[in-house]
Amino acid sequence: MIKNPIMRVLALALCVLLSTKFANAHALPGSELTLTEQPNNTLGLKLSFALEDLIIAAPVLSSLDGAQIDEPLQAKVLNKLNDYLHSHMALISDTQALPITLNHAEINLVHNSHVGFYRSVRIELSAPLNNRSELLPISLHYDVIMHEVRNHRAIVYWQKSDSALVKLTSFSYKKPQGEPVGYVLKLRSKATSL
Repeated sequence: MIKNPIMRVLALALCVLLSTKFANAHALPGSELTLTEQPNNTLGLKLSFALEDLIIAAPVLSSLDGAQIDEPLQAKVLNKLNDYLHSHMALISDTQALPITLNHAEINLVHNSHVGFYRSVRIELSAPLNNRSELLPISLHYDVIMHEVRNHRAIVYWQKSDSALVKLTSFSYKKPQGEPVGYVLKLRSKATSL
């Protein structure tokens, strides 16, 4: 116990300053999904999220913690990641789930102004669109990470041919009546939940 009143005030001030610093901590950035039109009537999907959040949501993927930065993931880990993604996301066109193919994945070191440097999982996926004339609208079901990390959010963009990004929607975890929410992604208006 500190008996000197000046030292007590200084110790209290130090505790307040330290608790304020930690109280202002930010969560890691959420998922970012970017949809693009690719040749041969194919939809491209780039996906990124924080590695640390993924390991919390899917401990079976903890081997990713030792992955090399900016190197493609090994086949064994890719298979586990692919299984995880397929159980937590779907693209649906005309009431039919599209077959999603994982084409590439790697870990990158990225910077965010709120949290500093962190490791991000960057994934490239594709899905054939079965000769549709229009790519959108399409329905997205997505609860990657957010099924376990409840403050995790997702933002979805459409990348136009001039590389400009158009925000389609953003959302957090919702599961009314035990079913995940699906989002209809379309241009010129906000995406709506099903």
